[in-house]
Amino acid sequence: MSDKELMWLASMVPNIEKYPYNWTRKVAFMFLTRGKLPLGPLWEKFFKGHRGLYSIYLHTSPEFTEEPPESSVFYKCRIPSKQVEWGQATMVDAKRRLLANALLDFSNERFVLLSETCIPLFNFTTINNYLINSNHSFVGSIDDPRKMGCGRYNKRMWPTISLSDWRKGNQWFEVHRKLAVEIVSRITPFLKTIASLHVIWMSTTWQPL
Repeated sequence: MSDKELMWLASMVPNIEKYPYNWTRKVAFMFLTRGKLPLGPLWEKFFKGHRGLYSIYLHTSPEFTEEPPESSVFYKCRIPSKQVEWGQATMVDAKRRLLANALLDFSNERFVLLSETCIPLFNFTTINNYLINSNHSFVGSIDDPRKMGCGRYNKRMWPTISLSDWRKGNQWFEVHRKLAVEIVSRITPFLKTIASLHVIWMSTTWQPL
């Protein structure tokens, strides 16, 4: 399946709000990683005993083919992936690819983007209950007036992106399903504008979501 086909499928929204079957709302944990998760054992303990309440998706480098044992929570969780370059539009493509795959499961209500070095600060029950019962999404965003903040804005981004919309933040986020659909279905023109500007993003600063 091509990325275009995947995004099209993932952007579909049911017109009937009430589901015709009993279901459990789940949190989708989406890992953007180069290869094997160095903190995998910690995450194994985090997920232990909570099967059915979460989904896991891994986007790795295409050349990474190692599969964890069947007993692992990460077994068969890797999605079809493409090469990612830090600070390039391919990073955003990978995020959308993870979101799109997670959206195909209608039980997924919350979507968490994680790196290979992220760790949980609380146990699964605490995090799950907080996210499932929240009405908000969580995205890092800082209005930085300095040269390394608003000074990096390029006027050629207008009108797709105005200076008042330009923010500093890292790429990791947690969003609800409605916003996840928006990211998957509406970000393509935005990406084309960004890619044409050859903006250099630092690893700790600017990334479009």
